[in-house]
Amino acid sequence: MDFIYDIFKSWAADGYLPAIFEHTFMIRGLLAALIIGPLLGAVGTVVVTKKLSFFTQTIGNAAMSGVAIGLLLGEPVDGTYAGLYGFCLVVALLITFVKNRTRLANDTIIGVVLAQVLGLGIILMIVVTSQFNIHQIEGILFGSLITLNDNDLIALTIASLVVGTLFAFNFNRFMLASFNRTLAKARGISPVFLEYLFVTLMTIMVVSSLKLIGALLVLVLIVVPAAGAQLVAPNLRWFVWLSVIFSTISTASGLLLSGILPVPSGAVIALVSSILFYGALVSRPLLCRGGPNQGEI
Repeated sequence: MDFIYDIFKSWAADGYLPAIFEHTFMIRGLLAALIIGPLLGAVGTVVVTKKLSFFTQTIGNAAMSGVAIGLLLGEPVDGTYAGLYGFCLVVALLITFVKNRTRLANDTIIGVVLAQVLGLGIILMIVVTSQFNIHQIEGILFGSLITLNDNDLIALTIASLVVGTLFAFNFNRFMLASFNRTLAKARGISPVFLEYLFVTLMTIMVVSSLKLIGALLVLVLIVVPAAGAQLVAPNLRWFVWLSVIFSTISTASGLLLSGILPVPSGAVIALVSSILFYGALVSRPLLCRGGPNQGEI
């Protein structure tokens, strides 16, 4: 990793990058942003299509409990991987299980589990803060470049490679099952299996990106770029590519601005993403002149 850091530092020293990239934590943050930005944008297209926006927020809020559980089990403050990934995956699979076993609406099920997760998270955080410095945990909740370490970057890279490969291979199946479950079954595709697979992949990416974006703002980077892209995309292919572009711009520019100001990276990324969304909204009437289906997926 030091070799990569030295390259970026030399570029910053030569003026090819802003001087702030002479700091290792900014380089680490930029690498993380370039890794998760495109992938979260792509994943967001399926999230928006399947109407799982608040599902994502529930997973982000579950991170509070996951961090606390990891700490109580003896994991280090900067590496609560087992508690974080384990608990968030349990919550994601629980929501999916209840959804497939009842006739309750998605938002009702998510609301029930969200209330449970928040209640448990608050109690566990109170217990944890009596033993640990709360400022060490804030990076998970709000996103912080300073708390991002090499292990986080390695974990993020591995998770992105695995999730990206499986997501790309199953993308058409995910979309088909989202639009028409009956047709998917007729073609020998199991919508239930795909649902479990997708929520697992999505949860892994959400948890992996928490230190950069923050648990309270992770919903923004998954949903907002895809929502903005959906406003102006003429077809499914453009929907995906525009979502990837919007998400990448949001992470990269938000990261740069957070280092200059300085403020939590997640908050700036959220604002940049929102600006792109409203830009797409304003420009939609002009783009819609290109055809009757413009902006519809």
